[in-house]
Amino acid sequence: MAYTTTTTTSYGSRVKNSCGGIFGGIALFLAGTALLWWNEGNAVANAKLLEEVSETAVDMENINKVSSEFDGQLVHATGDAKTDDMLKDPTFGFEVNAINLRRTVQYYQWVEHQKQEKRDKLGGSEETVTTYTYDKQWVSTPVNSSNFADPQYANIFNGVLASIEDNSVYAENVTFGAYKLPEFIIHSIGGSESAPISITDDQLRQLDDQVARTVSSFGGRYSGVAAAQPQPQAQAQPQAQAVQNDSTAANDSIKEFVPVETNNKYKARYIHQGDGEIYIGASPSAPQVGDVRVAFTVVKPHKISLISKVKGNTFQKYVGKNKKEFTRVESGDVSKEEMFAHQESENNMLKWGLRILGFIMVFLGLKGVFGFLVTLAKIIPFVANILNFGVNLICGIFAFVWSLLIIAIAWIFYRPLIGIPLLLIIIGTIVFFAVKGKKKGAQVPPAPGV
Repeated sequence: MAYTTTTTTSYGSRVKNSCGGIFGGIALFLAGTALLWWNEGNAVANAKLLEEVSETAVDMENINKVSSEFDGQLVHATGDAKTDDMLKDPTFGFEVNAINLRRTVQYYQWVEHQKQEKRDKLGGSEETVTTYTYDKQWVSTPVNSSNFADPQYANIFNGVLASIEDNSVYAENVTFGAYKLPEFIIHSIGGSESAPISITDDQLRQLDDQVARTVSSFGGRYSGVAAAQPQPQAQAQPQAQAVQNDSTAANDSIKEFVPVETNNKYKARYIHQGDGEIYIGASPSAPQVGDVRVAFTVVKPHKISLISKVKGNTFQKYVGKNKKEFTRVESGDVSKEEMFAHQESENNMLKWGLRILGFIMVFLGLKGVFGFLVTLAKIIPFVANILNFGVNLICGIFAFVWSLLIIAIAWIFYRPLIGIPLLLIIIGTIVFFAVKGKKKGAQVPPAPGV
């Protein structure tokens, strides 16, 4: 059931706050302008670096022997990334031969959501109605229910059966043919999959006992009922269906828990092993507040393609003429041309993403500055709404033109052959609309009797 609160902000307080917003708006406008300028310089630098490395990189066909002819050169190579290292999860104790072992933790918790609706009142005051709703969700960190607004939900049970942190472990010794991969390349290798989990009976019993003690410390507030033996599949199905029909369990699971057969003789009450997942709770099919699920992914030894600078029997980052660094790693057999094309695509996405962000920052900065005028007009809400529309329109147009102008000037600075024509186009567009606006105004007939 929703819980609502209503607060009122006086006209004087709103005007005072909007005055403070002017300084924030100026800061945001300047930050957006700086971001637009920096982004164009960074985009040019990335383009020049990519052009440089695409002309410099050579193919190293044989990685099975260290060749002095490639020492100090930027190379493209494909081969198997291998390791004999056994990576161990520090909490659950199992080991796996892998390049990377990652642990991601989620907790089943009560979560508060809030939605605000603001209403202008005649005289300039503002009424804010905040609606709070609550449901159970899987979240990455435990939630403190004592901060919930609804008294019925404040301090509702929101404990956790175990506090476990996310964790990543990397192999230290990874070979690439006759070469040894450095740490920065090892950390760049992708291609993760569900990790095989194997917990000993002693470790399983120890973990299960720890959770049982935690359940006991909750004094009956934990709703799950553990069974000494896992329930047959036929009995678990109706229970899972009942949970799906509960509206508070709409976000119970991102992916279905898939149990796996184990060789453990000890039958745990609260520890359930799944495909790449360990579930801590009474039943994975019926999540209860306090349950914890831990997902494990692993990057196994596999074929990779890389572009990097050779240094003896290992690799280092390539530093271009503009002092920017370059190294790229992809899974599978990927040609040099494909890797450069992928890098160019990522550079373009970053460039346009930051352009859009810069425009939004400039627009919001202008809104913060001129929002003071809208606030002054709030004493008559109808007038304020009309003025607000006009301010939004003007700020949007000015932010767009300003962003184009900064981009053009930046290109003049970094690449004048492209920036100068762009600047001329912008100036021509502004002049065209200005002249057109004057002509339209001159064609308006005078009022009768004038």
